[in-house]
Amino acid sequence: MSSINLEKYRRLLVEERERILANLDDVENDISDADTPGQYELANYDNHPADMGTETFIKARDLAVRDNFRDIIGRIEKALDKIDRGTYGTCDRCGREISTERLNAIPHAIYCVDCQDIIESS
Repeated sequence: MSSINLEKYRRLLVEERERILANLDDVENDISDADTPGQYELANYDNHPADMGTETFIKARDLAVRDNFRDIIGRIEKALDKIDRGTYGTCDRCGREISTERLNAIPHAIYCVDCQDIIESS
């Protein structure tokens, strides 16, 4: 990859990391707020089972989103490290070049499409 392309991908990765970090902060605040007594209007009264189910669903969803954001940030950090080491755009599994179409869609991709399919089907 040329240095111009590397700088383009570095910029995309840094922008994506900042966007996700901001969203992660929001989700973590929502999770903290949900743990605060009195968060809900009827918190001092017995809730209807459906209300409790909704609260449980929302918390589980927020935890899953938080974990996904953390995973993506880790992948972005790894991709930025690969740029620094000069291995960006090379599949970590097979060593082949990752297509620019894939990197344009997912700049933090560390596997080519074929290897990603193999990993996901395992």
